[in-house]
Amino acid sequence: MRRITRAPAPLVSLFALLAACGASGTAPPPAGTAPVAFSDGPQMSAPRATHALVTLPDGRVLAIGGCVRDGCEPGAASATVDVIAADGKRLLGTGQLLVERVQPVAATLPDGRVLIAGGWVERRVTRTTEIYNPATGRSVAGPDMAAPRSTPAILPLADGRVMIAGGYDGRSMRADAQIFDPATDSFTGTIAMTAPRGAATATRLADGRIMLVGGSDSESRERRAVASTEFFDPETGRFEAGPDMAERRYKHGAVALPDGGLLVVGGADERDYGGKLTSVERYDPESGRFEAAGELARPRFKLADSVLLVAPGKVLVAAGDERPELFDIASGTGTLLPYSLDGQWNYMALARLGDGRALLAGGYREGRIVPTDRSWIVRF
Repeated sequence: MRRITRAPAPLVSLFALLAACGASGTAPPPAGTAPVAFSDGPQMSAPRATHALVTLPDGRVLAIGGCVRDGCEPGAASATVDVIAADGKRLLGTGQLLVERVQPVAATLPDGRVLIAGGWVERRVTRTTEIYNPATGRSVAGPDMAAPRSTPAILPLADGRVMIAGGYDGRSMRADAQIFDPATDSFTGTIAMTAPRGAATATRLADGRIMLVGGSDSESRERRAVASTEFFDPETGRFEAGPDMAERRYKHGAVALPDGGLLVVGGADERDYGGKLTSVERYDPESGRFEAAGELARPRFKLADSVLLVAPGKVLVAAGDERPELFDIASGTGTLLPYSLDGQWNYMALARLGDGRALLAGGYREGRIVPTDRSWIVRF
């Protein structure tokens, strides 16, 4: 097992920190934060970034595809699925996809199978899908989407269907969505969105609607991150425009709040690495508007799959920096946690384990673009 190094808390000497840790080797959380702790999870069968991470109904977690070589390049392991125990402590085995798939999206179906869609196959954006069966460790071909899609938003609906919206088709951003029906293993057609977008977030609100937030309007040099949002109503099957955010952002994170609102954190504008954001905005369901909600401790992006509500009013933001942070909604401030992930990882993925904890896995090191095979168990 690897040991996680910890950065000392401000104004506390290293000796005092070690004394406080005692034999457990875990630093105490900063004053005023929820107790969040990190420990080593299992080593994956290969380094992975831009992979998908999903939780099965029995609590096991699957790490699916992704780039597996330096430079975020594909390799043979891009066609594999790691199966991780429900307690997050063991790698149980490795399954097989039909193709090497980088930047796929995935969603667990009600019967325990997993829909895996789009991404990059043989260095081209693909329209293909496959359906992975954890019982056999293998995939079968699924229905093709209406168009190739990379970085679409994906979200299971309450009735078990799966929405896939927007994304990049190899030439431009899409402004349409499709619904996959697991009862027939087919897509039911396309639905017009209000705007083209990729690298957006899709989050189910307390009222049952899906809110798509931000994203990018193209992949060209003239691309712009967008401030627009839209709602999808599963009851009507229609999209409608939502309120604009104060800032344009993509590659951000979003999390639903118990009051029916939505918290949107970090991301970047169209400058990408040069435009990372610390700002946090909150969608208020009462006013139907976004309002400023505070600032993260560090600018972060490429974190859509690494943001989690861990306690009332506390949001864990795990990726985009060597140290995760905990954002306090009431005060509007982010506090760095006293744990080091031994690297500034982008495109990590976070999924809940069967026992209520979470697993943080993979990502690539910023600057050198080197994927990691590491994972971490998050307790809260």
